[in-house]
Amino acid sequence: MKKIFITPICAVILLAAVTSCSKKSTPEPGGSESGFTTVTYGGASNISVARSQFAAAGLNGSIFFAGGTSDNGTTLYKTVDAYDVLQNVWFTGNLSEARYLLAGAATGGKVAFGGGRSSTGYSDVVDVFDINKNVWSVAHLSEARSGLAAAAAGNTIIFAGGKGAGGVTDAVDIYNTSTNTWTTAHLSVARTGLVAATEGTKILFAGGDDNAGVPLNTVDIYDLGTQTWSVSNLSTAKDHFAGAGAGDKIVFGGGHTVAGGLVNTVDIYDVTTNAWTTSQLSEAREDLAAVGIPNKIVFAGGYKGSGSSSTVDAYDVKSGKWTTLTISTPRNMLAGAGAQFAIVFAGGIGTSGPEKAADLFVLSN
Repeated sequence: MKKIFITPICAVILLAAVTSCSKKSTPEPGGSESGFTTVTYGGASNISVARSQFAAAGLNGSIFFAGGTSDNGTTLYKTVDAYDVLQNVWFTGNLSEARYLLAGAATGGKVAFGGGRSSTGYSDVVDVFDINKNVWSVAHLSEARSGLAAAAAGNTIIFAGGKGAGGVTDAVDIYNTSTNTWTTAHLSVARTGLVAATEGTKILFAGGDDNAGVPLNTVDIYDLGTQTWSVSNLSTAKDHFAGAGAGDKIVFGGGHTVAGGLVNTVDIYDVTTNAWTTSQLSEAREDLAAVGIPNKIVFAGGYKGSGSSSTVDAYDVKSGKWTTLTISTPRNMLAGAGAQFAIVFAGGIGTSGPEKAADLFVLSN
């Protein structure tokens, strides 16, 4: 796998379609995904602007990073960096509004980035990119808020929770990418800083803080197949953790608890049996990122109490075994997303401040 690079001609194009640059495509791995069981490091590059507290989402062969801040909210960005996995090239574009602490998810040919904090306060803006038509449109959440979570399955993208002018909310906004329509629902408990992850027909919203800043262990589960909600619990109440899904599992790892401080606790949900088991990351840390690709769920970076971490923990869904790798620079509050058989972890806060670093990991046989 070649090192990620930025092509100057393409870098100024506003999220052009993936065929816009005449770069030779990197062939997609062939055969059954079951044969691809090894995560390897594919190289490092840079996103266009150093920042943290931004959102990431992957769709088809593209991985998007949107919004963010370089100084905890004083300087905001509407920058979108998009990596084309097959052509191995970056594009840049812009959201309609600069903001941080937003959320993003993608499915059904649409990538959506919603909510956050803008220069004027809490935002209800949702920027939707139609990857097939190569156009942006703008929608609005039912409540302006930041610190929300988003995940997608089938033709549905869901934004849930967060904190707005009235405090922590239980608001849920459900976007149907096929009909381009919105409906609303409610979480069982209002909270902000929650974590969303999806696999199969299940979308989970886990943990986070109540209005007093106290971590919760609540998990709201939406089943897209039956369009019903249920409630479960993590093994411990926590915040500042990460989660992702792959195969038949959704895994939440790391975070911070009131009693134990930083933890390496991992909660594993089986989407088929609805059963929970537990495991551990190799290192206790918070403000890490997690991404799932076929057979693997990968956790990267975070804050370990004595500085940022460069640790990467990769969970094999089929064997239940863990392996460890590293990212190029230690950092926390980074963002990550996957597409095809690739993952990119980008940005975050490192030893010297906000980072541009983008690390590629590839699933291979």
